[in-house]
Amino acid sequence: MVRAPRILTSIRAVLTGAGLVLASPVLAADSYALVVGIDAYDAPINSLHGAVNDAKDIAQALTKAGVKKLTLITDKQATKPNILAAWKELMDQAQPGDTFYFTYAGHGSREPGKPNDPDSPDGLNNILVMTDFAPKLPGALNRIVDKEMAVLLKQAAARQVYPIVVIDACNSGTMYRSVTLGLTYRATPQAKISREELLEFAPPVPDVSTKIAANDPFTFLAGVADDKLVPEVAIDGQPRGALSYAFSRALEGKADANHDGVTTEKELVAFVRAFVLQATQSQQVSQSFPDISRDIPVFRSVAAGPAGSQDDIVKAIAVAEQVAANTQLKLAVRNGNLAEAPPGATLVSDEAGADLVYDAAAGTVEKRVAGVVAEGVQPSGLGGIVAKWRAISFLQAMAGGSIQPFEVAGGSRTFNRGEKLTVGLAASNHHFMTLFNLPPNGKVEFLYPTSQAERDEDWSGKPFTLPLQVRDPPFGAEHLVAILSDQPLDQLHTALQKLSSPQAAQDLPDTLKNALSGQSVTVGIANVFTSAGTP
Repeated sequence: MVRAPRILTSIRAVLTGAGLVLASPVLAADSYALVVGIDAYDAPINSLHGAVNDAKDIAQALTKAGVKKLTLITDKQATKPNILAAWKELMDQAQPGDTFYFTYAGHGSREPGKPNDPDSPDGLNNILVMTDFAPKLPGALNRIVDKEMAVLLKQAAARQVYPIVVIDACNSGTMYRSVTLGLTYRATPQAKISREELLEFAPPVPDVSTKIAANDPFTFLAGVADDKLVPEVAIDGQPRGALSYAFSRALEGKADANHDGVTTEKELVAFVRAFVLQATQSQQVSQSFPDISRDIPVFRSVAAGPAGSQDDIVKAIAVAEQVAANTQLKLAVRNGNLAEAPPGATLVSDEAGADLVYDAAAGTVEKRVAGVVAEGVQPSGLGGIVAKWRAISFLQAMAGGSIQPFEVAGGSRTFNRGEKLTVGLAASNHHFMTLFNLPPNGKVEFLYPTSQAERDEDWSGKPFTLPLQVRDPPFGAEHLVAILSDQPLDQLHTALQKLSSPQAAQDLPDTLKNALSGQSVTVGIANVFTSAGTP
C-alpha cells in the first residue's frame, strides 16, 4: 500500500480476466489509401498550419506499411470532385477482403439538417470542408456531409472492402481548426444556410437511415465528438493534429501492444486515445466507432522493427536529449512584470506565441491547450513549474511514441476538493514500474516503489488502478507519471526522492535525462485537473 502526502490514497493492482475474442476477419491481401490534408482555404475561412504535415506523415507511414496504391491530395487540389473521383478510382481497384484507408486533416463544420431527421436529433449535419468552401451558397456546397460519408462506407462494405477512416477535424464524431492563445482550431463557422436553400448533395441519400450500425465492417477514428474542437499542437517541432500523428505511429507498430506483428482495433483505439490525451493535456478526447472496440486485426505492424529494438532506443534517446538540451519554454507575463526569466524559460511579450502565461495579478499559470494549470503562484514558484513542463516534454520524447494508456476513469474533467476519482494504467510488457506525481507547483511526489518487495514486483501483463482524492492545494494540473522499464531504475528513484520541493525540482529535466539515457522505457502520463471549488 502506497500513501502520498496530498492526493493519492492507495495503489491497488487489478488483474483482468480473458475477454471475449470476436471472430477475426482475414487481414487484407492488399490495401489502398486516399489521404487528404488541407491548410489553404479561401477567405474568410482561416488557413491551417499542420493539416498537410499530417497528410504527408500518414502517407509516408502507409507507404512503409506496404499499401498497394496511395493517392495524396493536399491544399488547392482538395476539392470535392477530386476527392470523390479519387475515392471511386481506388475503390474500383480494390477487391473483396482488401482494406481501404481514408484519412482527412482539415476544417470541419456543421450545417442545418433536414427537419425530423432521426440521424440528426440536434438538427445539424457535420461536414468536411473543402479548400474552396464558403459559409454561404454556392461555396457552401464544397463540402462532404456526414450522411454522404456514411453512404460511401456502406458501398465499400457491400463490396467486402474494409474501410479504416481517420477524420482529424472538429465536429467529427459522426463522420470545427479559429485562434485563441496561439492555438489554431480545425473549425469553421457553422454554415449559414437555410434548410430551404440547401441543395441536395450527390450521390442522393437513400430514403432510409444512413446511420452506421455497430456491426458494420469498418473502423472509424474521429478527432473529437460532434460538438467539440480539434486544436493544432506542436509535436516534434511542427504544428500537427494529435490524432493524425498517433495514427501514423500506430501504422509503424507503436499500437501493437503485445508485439505479435498485428494491430487490433482494440489496440489501435487504446493507443490513439492515450496519445491524444497526453499530447493535448487531456483537452481533446478522440472518438471511435464502434463504441466498444473489438479484438479484430485491422492491419499488420510491419513498418517498424520490434518494440525496444536498439534502433528505436537510440532514436528515442537522441530526440529526447535534444529536447532536454534545447527546450526553452516561452513565458509571457500578464498584469505585471518579472525581473528575469526563471531557468529554462525565455520571456516573450506576445501571449499568442507563449507556452506558458503567468497572470501576476491572479497568481495563475495558463498553458496553451490546457488552460489554467496552476493557481496561487508567486514569481518565486515559476522555476519549478517551468521545470515540470520541460520534464513532461522530455518524457514524451523519450518514449518515442510508445505511449502507455493512463487515464481518468469516466473521462477527464476538473475535480474539486474532496472529490474522488480513479486513474487506470493499462498492462505493459515491461517488468518494472516507477510512479511519481508532478503537482501544479512542479515538485515531485515519489510514489512507487518504496520497498524492496515493490522494487522486485513484476508488472508485466498487470494493469492497475489508482484511487485518488483531491485534498490540499496547490490546485491546477496534476500529472501522474508511470515509467515502465526492462531494468530497475534505482538511480532515478533515489534522485526523484530528493526533488520534493519546487526549488529542488528545477533539476527534474536533467535528473530524468541522466537516469533514463540508454534505457528502453514506455511512459504513461495521466492528467488530473483539480480545483478548490466545492464538489
